[in-house]
Amino acid sequence: MINHIIKSWVARYIRRHPAPDFVIGDRYLERWYIFPRNRLCNLYLHVINWDDDDRALHDHPWASLSYVVSGTLLEILEAGDKVRRSGQLVYRPAKLAHRLEVVNGPVVTLFLTGPRVREWGFHCPGGWVHWRVFTDPDDIGKAGRGCE
Repeated sequence: MINHIIKSWVARYIRRHPAPDFVIGDRYLERWYIFPRNRLCNLYLHVINWDDDDRALHDHPWASLSYVVSGTLLEILEAGDKVRRSGQLVYRPAKLAHRLEVVNGPVVTLFLTGPRVREWGFHCPGGWVHWRVFTDPDDIGKAGRGCE
């Protein structure tokens, strides 16, 4: 029941705000800011159209909660993969290394972040790599140097 209400709200929100506030790569991820961005807490609506870069797992600069509104993801984790389905709520600490694969998409999520506590990057065989080094510095959605 609650997922039906959230899906309806998301559909109305996207109809009223058809253009995302931020797009990563060639529409890999579309992001809407549900309320104005700030230092303490942010709520984003994400439409994930395809898989994360498969060269390495990544982490985030803040702890987060994801609510899967629609679609299905496979979350690749160091400790074993998890299927994330519509209606599921997922907590991730900032340092959690993971990668998302779209199983049934596009995948729509509500993504709640806490305050920034660190930088974010990628977990490569040789160690952690800052996102500005790993990705294309002009477009984080494009492949950059990676784990080189």
